[in-house]
Amino acid sequence: MKKIYLLLTAIILLCLPCNEVMAQAPYKASVGGMLPSLLALGPSSKFFFSEHLAFQVDILYKITLTGVISENRIYFGGVYPTVELNISMMYQKKIKEKKASELFWFIGGGLSLGCEVLGPNGKFGANAILGLEFVFKNSPIALQIDMRPGYGMLFNSGDKLNDYFFIPVTNPWSHFDWLIGITLRYTFKENNKKKLINKHF
Repeated sequence: MKKIYLLLTAIILLCLPCNEVMAQAPYKASVGGMLPSLLALGPSSKFFFSEHLAFQVDILYKITLTGVISENRIYFGGVYPTVELNISMMYQKKIKEKKASELFWFIGGGLSLGCEVLGPNGKFGANAILGLEFVFKNSPIALQIDMRPGYGMLFNSGDKLNDYFFIPVTNPWSHFDWLIGITLRYTFKENNKKKLINKHF
């Protein structure tokens, strides 16, 4: 039991960055939402634990287009809407810096858990995440574009899944899962606080 407490303490200490390191991150935290783009929308937040390590949480309404590989061919499996919680960890690094903006690339992975909107099925998934983020220096706005290829699994407590798939499926049913998202967020930076203080005094 002591080993578990020591391990948890070590993880917490590693995730608590010093002010010097956080000053080099593009921002401390951000909140906003995925725009009604390709197949998904919903609220999103992102936090930096260090200069390059970020943690992202999305709650998404998502339309999933499924594909199944059989006999070296990809077949269209069906369409189903879900509500999902997606949590991702990512490594992020600056590519380019201009007078008014900074451009970052990132790569990582995540897990999602949710349920169907039109049926009784639950959903579990795992995904990679990679993309670009634009952070504007003179504004608290950040724009992120990402792609999330992954693996999804539908399951329920009964013997069959819903009948709106175009191929025979088993329970649970695994399939290729993916998402392309455009996310707009309000960032919380040290500069934001200084500007607010200067306005009032």
